[in-house]
Amino acid sequence: MRTALVTGATGFIGRHVVAGLLDRGVAVRAVVRSPGKAGHLAHDGVERVVGSLAEIDGWQQSIPGCDAVFHCAGLVAARRRADLTAVNGDAVGRLADACAAVESPPVFVHLSSLAAAGPAPRDGIRDEADASRPVSAYGRSKLAGDGELAVRASRLPVTIVRPGVVFGPHDANVAAMFQSIQWTRLHAMMGFRSPRLSLVHVADLVSLVLGAATRGTRLPARDHAPAGAGIYHACDDREFPTHAELGRRMARALGTFAIVLPLPLTVAVPTAFMIEAFWNLRGQPSIVSPDKIREAVAPSWAASAARARRDLGFAPAASIDERLAETAGWLRENGRL
Repeated sequence: MRTALVTGATGFIGRHVVAGLLDRGVAVRAVVRSPGKAGHLAHDGVERVVGSLAEIDGWQQSIPGCDAVFHCAGLVAARRRADLTAVNGDAVGRLADACAAVESPPVFVHLSSLAAAGPAPRDGIRDEADASRPVSAYGRSKLAGDGELAVRASRLPVTIVRPGVVFGPHDANVAAMFQSIQWTRLHAMMGFRSPRLSLVHVADLVSLVLGAATRGTRLPARDHAPAGAGIYHACDDREFPTHAELGRRMARALGTFAIVLPLPLTVAVPTAFMIEAFWNLRGQPSIVSPDKIREAVAPSWAASAARARRDLGFAPAASIDERLAETAGWLRENGRL
């Protein structure tokens, strides 16, 4: 791989994918919506391409000559469900069409989400062959994007990566959990059910994603292919801490303690509605919403990464506790705690 295009290059995962490619000597074309937020991309080997998923026609000329396209852009939250579907679903199909139109189409690696697959059985572990049953609007929008790629698999080499909870430097969501524990010694939990989680550090995710581009299997162009072919779960499946356990372990990484505070759903759901309404009135999406509560009260998000180990040689470089300690250290060093 000599040249790659990365969408969402200013986002949490996208910026790490760019760094991983540069470390491997790959020239990068980084698609950014706001050049003012792309200062960290001012490196040798990075060509900044200004554009958005809503205006692919304006920058699709940057696709020819790329060996791979890493689609990291997307919405985690939106004011309207239609916006989630438009960006996480419809726009994926348009970008795939632009890639398929190239004389030598690049490998298309799509960053989806375990939310697209849906929770695991209460006492089981989900694998890629299991039928997808998302429980949230976000998950359904990511599954729609996966479906857009499936119908184009005969014209474009596609691999889908579905990460669990991703954490590490520059992440805002898990950082907020660290900050809450540091400042209040509390770890809030939606309801009294504490689901098992699939976690992956962003450095380990990048290793898997880049491996998927060069060694991964592709979505099949026929209906009778093995279920789940061309899809990889991304998580450290050596253990699945519950949400409550994760809070306590984050506290240990901070050198403190955390009191796990379950919020009854009779309190959590109306509160989430009010928080979402507040931010929507301000013209911004809210990461706290009833939609996210649906994911938080699922029985389990445990998923197997056996396929990634077998095909890609995936192996997390450190334990979850070591990665949590690294993340806490980065937050301190960068004035986030």
